[in-house]
Amino acid sequence: MTALFPPSRGRRAGTVGAALLALALTGCSGDPGGGGPASSAAASSPETSGAQTSGAEASGAVEPGASASGTTASGAASSPAASGTPEPGTAGPRSAAPSGNDVAPYDDTATRDAAAAFGSTQQLTDSLAGTVEGPRPATTGQRPVRAAPGTPVQVFTVTLTNTGTDPVDAVPWSFPVAVAGDEPAVPAYDESLGVRMETFPTIAPGGSASLDVAFSAAPDADLAVRVFDNSTPDHYVEFTD
Repeated sequence: MTALFPPSRGRRAGTVGAALLALALTGCSGDPGGGGPASSAAASSPETSGAQTSGAEASGAVEPGASASGTTASGAASSPAASGTPEPGTAGPRSAAPSGNDVAPYDDTATRDAAAAFGSTQQLTDSLAGTVEGPRPATTGQRPVRAAPGTPVQVFTVTLTNTGTDPVDAVPWSFPVAVAGDEPAVPAYDESLGVRMETFPTIAPGGSASLDVAFSAAPDADLAVRVFDNSTPDHYVEFTD
């Protein structure tokens, strides 16, 4: 059917212009550079987030649940060796000395170089002689060390004399051991008895120094006192009754 009133040239031009304007506006709204939906999609894309993760790894970021010190978030060490704890089935350090004695050549592993009676003098080395006097039974006071108050002890006086021509550092000789048979007696210290936690000094040629020592023991216990250089405790001189 033929239109009775066909549109005029101006109307047709206006319609075409409106369509072109709408098309242009639609193209602007989808432009990625305009901050629209396309820009948001690009910011959250896997490629972009992956680049950020790679940057974190490059900066030395630590994985979740771990700290820079090598421990987990709970504080547990990531390696057993880092804590210094022996692995299961392994033994830790072991001391051969019995309880109460720092150094104790009290058995067959040590060699007795000589024996002397209490009160006599015995040469210990080429330049050092020793004397042990005692025992003197006593009882500890109110503030002893390594013994309870009122503990029976035997007190001895150890005297060292430098018989050589050079000074002798006598500190290593400050730790004698007393034994009753094969059993060591625990050393004790008590200011009230004059038994202090001290050592021998350096002794000049011809000089002497004395040190009181005490051991927990009954008055009738038969103690033998072994004097030695504790840097080489496998040799000693024994003093007995």
